[in-house]
Amino acid sequence: MSWRSPNASPISRAFAAAFVLAMPLAPAGNAPADPIGVRALPVALNPEKPRMTTVGKLAFMSGLELVSDEGRFGGLSGLEVSPDGRRLRAVSDRGHWITAALAHDSAERLVGASRWRATAMLTPAGRPVRRYQRDAEGLARRSRNAFLVSFEGRHRIWRYPPAFDVPPTRMASPPSLKDAPVNGGLEAITVLADGQILGVTERYANGDGSLKGWFMENGAAHEIAYVPGDGFSPTDLAAMPNGDALLLERSFNLLGMRARLVRLGKGRLQEARRRAGARLHGDLLAALERPLSVDNFEGLALRRDRAGRTLLYLVSDDNFVPLQRTLLLQFRLIDDL
Repeated sequence: MSWRSPNASPISRAFAAAFVLAMPLAPAGNAPADPIGVRALPVALNPEKPRMTTVGKLAFMSGLELVSDEGRFGGLSGLEVSPDGRRLRAVSDRGHWITAALAHDSAERLVGASRWRATAMLTPAGRPVRRYQRDAEGLARRSRNAFLVSFEGRHRIWRYPPAFDVPPTRMASPPSLKDAPVNGGLEAITVLADGQILGVTERYANGDGSLKGWFMENGAAHEIAYVPGDGFSPTDLAAMPNGDALLLERSFNLLGMRARLVRLGKGRLQEARRRAGARLHGDLLAALERPLSVDNFEGLALRRDRAGRTLLYLVSDDNFVPLQRTLLLQFRLIDDL
């Protein structure tokens, strides 16, 4: 659990006013998507030093704290942002699709989030997910017409169409995934540039402390061993067009919540794919900890701006606990190769 920082505050009245801007959101399919009230309040990267704009190899562009009295809003664990930056899609721990319209200014800074909707996720039988079925954790765009969602509890991957009223189809999962801890399964999943799926578990540990993960393609799974930072657990993955991938890690203890973003290079991924059980680790891009605006970051999304730069979006899972926050932070990758 992460305690709410007393230092969080709006950047400025003028900047806050800009957040009322929003782009219209086209409905996905014909399923009813219930409107929900969500307020977007600007936050600084470092509330104690509001002019701070860089951390590691990331340039801070914008930040929002998302506040809602709606019981279905929260627990955001997987995130996707459309290539044009106009639409946000997330999955929640309680089995809902959460969508919104996003607005960016001429410099591609995130300046608005509105038209929030919540829609129950469906099972392959066409019924809303219930109880042990609903803990959605990972979200990845498979193609223009498909999203992959990994679930914990009953560990599995389902393939969803963009329309919310069309049931998903089941996908083959690594056989040993069924033995993962109930709350430690496939937390992070992405589709790499070459089409292979990469998934890493949150707490399914090997004897040496590394975590089980897999490359998946055409129903086959190739196991790897991911080595996280000390005290950290993987929470999301996002593929880059050049074959690299970024991985988000999270940690919390008595000292508070922390997050790390690491880069998995294309060559390192290819090497891990060639050797069964290969150990895989990333290169640190940035570490987020107090006094920076940080919470339980579990969602990561990437897109390219008009200049071809990589923009990152991080979202936190508030666990539906009042003392935690839902933060949506936007960064630019400085060493964009």
